[in-house]
Amino acid sequence: MSEQDAGQEQSLKQAVEAIEALIEEEEIDQASEQVEAGIARFGEKAALLVLKADLALDDEDYDACVAAADAAIAKLEAAGDEADTGQLSRALVCKGYALYGQDDLQAARQTFNAAVAADATNWAALVGRATVHDYLNFLTAALIDLDRAIELDDQDGQPFAIRGSIHLRARRLDEAEKDLRLAVESDADDEESRLNLARLQALNNDSAGARETLEYLINEGESPEFVAPGALLRSQLALGLGSADAAAIDAQHAIDLMPDKPWGYLALAAARITGGQAGDAISTLKEVEDLVGNPRDFPDIFALRAAAYDQLGKEDKSKEEQNKAEGVARLPEFVYGVLLNPTQNVPVNPNNPIDIRGIMRQIFGDADSAPAGYEDAIRKVIDQIPQYIEKHQNVGRIEVELPPIPGREKAPGNLVIQLNRPQTAN
Repeated sequence: MSEQDAGQEQSLKQAVEAIEALIEEEEIDQASEQVEAGIARFGEKAALLVLKADLALDDEDYDACVAAADAAIAKLEAAGDEADTGQLSRALVCKGYALYGQDDLQAARQTFNAAVAADATNWAALVGRATVHDYLNFLTAALIDLDRAIELDDQDGQPFAIRGSIHLRARRLDEAEKDLRLAVESDADDEESRLNLARLQALNNDSAGARETLEYLINEGESPEFVAPGALLRSQLALGLGSADAAAIDAQHAIDLMPDKPWGYLALAAARITGGQAGDAISTLKEVEDLVGNPRDFPDIFALRAAAYDQLGKEDKSKEEQNKAEGVARLPEFVYGVLLNPTQNVPVNPNNPIDIRGIMRQIFGDADSAPAGYEDAIRKVIDQIPQYIEKHQNVGRIEVELPPIPGREKAPGNLVIQLNRPQTAN
């Protein structure tokens, strides 16, 4: 190598290091300008193209990221044995994440495979491949990559967060709690992990731990998707301690975050009932009804209103409201999530355990998009079940054919009902 070439290479190295320092300091605009200046000065060198791909990925410009990464990969692969495998793996990682962002999952998986093959110690390549495997439900493969990534760097919270999420879905709750705790300790701003950790703590009767975990989320969190259920979880924990005022404050916070959703209002009504403000609770539930359109979609409304009327001494109205409720409450699912919902199979009203509106949501996506009269048709079928049970005292399981849907050739299927009662001998 000539002295001039050596000097050029040293200058390029210094330029790359300066750009990486800017990226580390989150001076993204300045880093982008320096990348373009570097390309103008040195040409399309692989190291600069990798940085260009990295910056495009950060900006979620996936097409630009793939284009820059492909250009870098082509140059590095052309170098053969002299190629910088670390740079090659890094370029492949950028491309893999861009393809993942474009929902091209199989191509992303192949690209991450190539990144790991180029450099088996590339932490980002392992985590990227684990992310794709997790999404594709290849959970064993994801766990292998995550374990290896944690071996390489146990200070970053991302692999703990992904592994904790996998354990959660697999109902390995102790392992999930350990990983989610490590994820939060490594990254205090991981809102999803923080919320799920608090949910697990609450279900384990660690109210103090859950409230401590939630405090940072509620005070500093930015995403209503996680902060609102966090506030409502703390609201419920406060009710458990008899603190109706504190519960109402958190419920109002959830309303402020999601004013067009019913969840905060339902929690506020519960707090007002606990605080002896039944009349205010009924007014709040009226707001919920105006918001949701069809109150049958939220049986919590009827159960809470029944409790409010009972508190006011209006027994007939209380029974009337309770009899309207059917299926299971929906607020607990929002607060605890689908995976951890502690009341998912507990009917609000034992006399009306079947969620007819829920059945319609499963069939049509939106219950209100069902053909006119279909809800009444289902109700007629369901209304016959008590008579059938009365005639068949030892039945433990009933399978009911759902009514045909007008205009559709295929029937929606059968409703299977498991009766929770002792069976008598024949």
